[in-house]
Amino acid sequence: MKRVVVTGIGLHTPLGDELGEVFDGLLADRTGVVPMPEWSGIDELSTAVGAPVPGFDGKHIPRKVRRTMGKVAVLSASAAERAMLHAGLSPEQLCDGRTAVIVGSTAGSGSAQADFWDHVLNKRSARGLKATIFFQGMAHTCAANVALHLGINGEIFATNSACSSSSQAIGLAASRIRRGECEIAFAGGAEELHVSGAVIFDSLGAATSAYNNRHELTPRPFDSARDGIVVGEGAGIFVLEELDHARARGATILAEVLGHGTTCDAVHIASPAPQGMTAAIGRCLSDAGVGTDAVDYINAHATGTRAGDEAEAIALHGLFGDRVPVSSSKGHLGHTLGACGVIESAICVEALRRQVLPGTRNLEEPDVAPIQLLRRAEARPVQRVLNTNFAFGGVNSVLLFGSAQGV
Repeated sequence: MKRVVVTGIGLHTPLGDELGEVFDGLLADRTGVVPMPEWSGIDELSTAVGAPVPGFDGKHIPRKVRRTMGKVAVLSASAAERAMLHAGLSPEQLCDGRTAVIVGSTAGSGSAQADFWDHVLNKRSARGLKATIFFQGMAHTCAANVALHLGINGEIFATNSACSSSSQAIGLAASRIRRGECEIAFAGGAEELHVSGAVIFDSLGAATSAYNNRHELTPRPFDSARDGIVVGEGAGIFVLEELDHARARGATILAEVLGHGTTCDAVHIASPAPQGMTAAIGRCLSDAGVGTDAVDYINAHATGTRAGDEAEAIALHGLFGDRVPVSSSKGHLGHTLGACGVIESAICVEALRRQVLPGTRNLEEPDVAPIQLLRRAEARPVQRVLNTNFAFGGVNSVLLFGSAQGV
């Protein structure tokens, strides 16, 4: 099987658009969570905080291209462009049919979908609706628009599996490269912050509300005072490449994708099950050909919900005990849903590069199974790091990354 490496990363996050800037934000314990006063007029919506990407307008992408893009697709296309440049690639190198696009999101543009249904159901009219609104709201808008924007004419897949979307995209891309189906893949995902996401999680009792007037104190992964997620937005794209191909063009190798595992709990549509998480981690390690003793750090999914954090801690403790350091980045970034897998994978890559592990913001009193939780950033030697993502529908996706020094 061919080896797969990371040669480029493009990001847009609540803590910034450069990987170094984002990681520095984690080390400085900054938060991307802010008040959302525009949500205050919605009756019985309890949550009032979110984690947007600050200052993003996407106008660097030509308007004639943006017409078919809602914000979620603009975020994706912009991140893909940044990843291409970071990898030292040009559009001319991507149009030989050997480059794939595998990008996911929870859904299409929430704003576009809201506009469409407002016209049809509330205004009872189709007048004024632009034909492009469908392309903005379609489920595979991110993947399609990344391919169109960069002129990529190879394979294209859309991994629309909520919080595991971009993690599954990276895993699928690595699998396609290993099998020789492509040489390069743009893989990742995006999410657009829209009030509909807040309403959904709030209706499930899974959105934070106790800290609306103290936004800097939420979310609280693994903490006894956690009360739910903060809905966020962002985008991330990895350039994955077959190792020999990367070496031949003199690319800088950032990390290696060692393994991927995905499973379904097949238990409940919303409540997570530790056994499904355990199985996904086991498949990932088996795919990499290593055991639990090979893992040096875990970037946990841990969103700050009561049930989710508890289930994940049980799964991690069952496999690793308290040997492996664990932290969650969501206390700093909020829950970027379809983008969280790739953003947190980027954090894992930077942790390997710097040999520093980020801490968990707002973690004061853990009340979960006794795993080794990091409250603050620590310098530690690491060679292999695990990223976990668990989504509605019981969809579990886990990635293992190795240091570039091992390539």
